[in-house]
Amino acid sequence: MKFLHIADIHLGMENYGRIDPSTGLHTRLKDFIKCFSFAIDIALGEKVDLVIFAGDAYKNNNPSPTHQREFAQQIYRLSEAGIPVVLINGNHDNPVSFGKATSLDIFGTLNVSGARIVTKPELLNIETKAGPVQVFGMPWPTKNLFLTREECKNITDEEIIKHLQIRVSKKILEFARMIKPEIPAIFAAHLAAAEATYSGSERSVIIGNDPVFSTQLLAQKEFDYVALGHIHKFQDLNPNDDIPVVYPGSIERINFGEEKEDKGFCLVNIENGKTSYEFIPVPARRFITIDSVIPQGEDPTNTLLREIESHDLSDAIVRIFYTMPAEGVDSLDFNRINSALEEAFLVATIAEKTIPIERTRRAEVSEDLGMLDALDKYIQSNPELVPLTDELKTRAQKLEQELENEDAKGG
Repeated sequence: MKFLHIADIHLGMENYGRIDPSTGLHTRLKDFIKCFSFAIDIALGEKVDLVIFAGDAYKNNNPSPTHQREFAQQIYRLSEAGIPVVLINGNHDNPVSFGKATSLDIFGTLNVSGARIVTKPELLNIETKAGPVQVFGMPWPTKNLFLTREECKNITDEEIIKHLQIRVSKKILEFARMIKPEIPAIFAAHLAAAEATYSGSERSVIIGNDPVFSTQLLAQKEFDYVALGHIHKFQDLNPNDDIPVVYPGSIERINFGEEKEDKGFCLVNIENGKTSYEFIPVPARRFITIDSVIPQGEDPTNTLLREIESHDLSDAIVRIFYTMPAEGVDSLDFNRINSALEEAFLVATIAEKTIPIERTRRAEVSEDLGMLDALDKYIQSNPELVPLTDELKTRAQKLEQELENEDAKGG
């Protein structure tokens, strides 16, 4: 049995682009469509028996009609070819309010041939050209799905997360026991795995409030393959075992945090109880950062031009940072620099990089400072952490309180 595993398509992410006057579509939307269509081309060309989409079709749960049309066109291609597709509800597909439809429900409402929508834990028995397959589908775990309103009263967000982790873990074990060993079995889920490495664009998720689940829990012996979605970086969390636990990652780069990551999907084979897979890269838009240090006494424009010429910037989204002596800044010839960047798809920024004083004077973060003051100094010396200041401080305060409570108990 051969199937395609794809996730995190995120149609509607339109960073770093513009409207294409010939189509009326945003150029970044066209990038995402191109990569999604490439994956479906492979599915059709390889004559796969099944497609697993592990969640997050759109940027948010209220996609525009244009985004819905583009996603539906690719699902329709699979339907026309007689290839079953399982669509797992992701956190970006979920409605904000209880009782409202998910962004994927429309495929079930229209009874699209071969499309199975998973909005609650469910064991699907699917007939394919290669024979039957079992797919245990697990959507993004929400409190509305796993907890009653009464259970959510008078408890903290942290307690809700713990309850969710317990309930979902029990469901996974419960459904694993229902698997028939003689039929191939796939666990398809939109979840956060505890051991996963997050993509560069997902820094805030690391300190967020997602329920997380261990690889050991996910890789139950009854499953032949665990098809995950949610995390944008391709990775196999169980590489030394017979049961791959795989995030294929997102299909297109969202921002510069993902510039060094390959984007794509997985082509999976299950044969005679053995599973193998191949990661297939997509033609994702390149993001390139040029970080130039211009020494004292050198011509700043020529130095920067040499740096630009050393990169292939054709059709790439580019940003340039430069560090140089203050007296040379006014001599930069931006007309020549912009001319050298004409092959780029888009120039996001050309900016002087400043080095905060705190980074060169770390001795100032001394034992005399309070914990929050020390944390604040550290954040200010790391500009990429500034947007997360409130979350980091909240987490730090909670940790400090827990430590104080332990000390009070004599633990």
